[in-house]
Amino acid sequence: MTRSILSGLLGLLSVVAMASLPAACESGGVGDPCLPEDEYDPQFAGFKVTEENIESRSFQCQTRICLVNHFQGRVSCPLGQEAPAVCKPGEGGCADCVETSTYAPDCDPSKDAASQCFSGQCDPAGAFCSCATEADCPSNDWVCKGGQCKLHVCRDGITGCQDPSRPNAENEGKACCVPGSEGREFVPVASPVCGQCAPDSNRNAEQAVYCSCRCGVAEGEEEDPNFNFCTCPQGFTCSEIRPNVGLGDEQITGKYCIKEKSEFTSGQACGQVQGRYDSEQCEGNP
Repeated sequence: MTRSILSGLLGLLSVVAMASLPAACESGGVGDPCLPEDEYDPQFAGFKVTEENIESRSFQCQTRICLVNHFQGRVSCPLGQEAPAVCKPGEGGCADCVETSTYAPDCDPSKDAASQCFSGQCDPAGAFCSCATEADCPSNDWVCKGGQCKLHVCRDGITGCQDPSRPNAENEGKACCVPGSEGREFVPVASPVCGQCAPDSNRNAEQAVYCSCRCGVAEGEEEDPNFNFCTCPQGFTCSEIRPNVGLGDEQITGKYCIKEKSEFTSGQACGQVQGRYDSEQCEGNP
């Protein structure tokens, strides 16, 4: 797991907030907007419309479920972006070179470092894969600083961050940013990001990403009398999101409350993509 100050703060907030949340699955709050935790990762390129994601311990939802029901891109970045230019501090060519990502996977100091870390070094105090030189980092784009691999991007020419609450016209030319970093010290996302699906596709953030709850077992499974399933509120229907294929936690498989008429059919249901479109990365049409 990549370590970063942002993810550490997010984890702390999650622990504090989750302490006040109900342990059972409740339908209160279904449909409330939520921001998936993946979006706090500066290298996360966004969700794929052909996939679903069930965040089962969301501190933002009364139900503790933030559902990504076949959505494309980032909730926080409606128009997507091309990847910003990579830079290295002090090497010239960029007046505003900022750190965006840290590569320091967890490791066990009591075990063989070579089998856990690309660098062959596991920091004994921090229990993370450390670096001594740039050769210990994922690529030449990274620098080794303080024993950790760091990636920097150039903010030259970037006028600010996209805001999902603002019209597309106001987001034109702006970057995808790590949530919470808006302002003078904003941190651009380091990856290329697809624009969201068309508003009338039922696959944009408003229609496909929100708080939900588990309302039934997967098709073909026996009923589970010990699970507190919810009843979907008006405007939502109970629909299978994740079949049980024998992998992972079976208690997050099955049916969830989704907005009516928002069942996923195919990638082309994305419609005309808002903003950045790349046929190799994005579904829908330009």
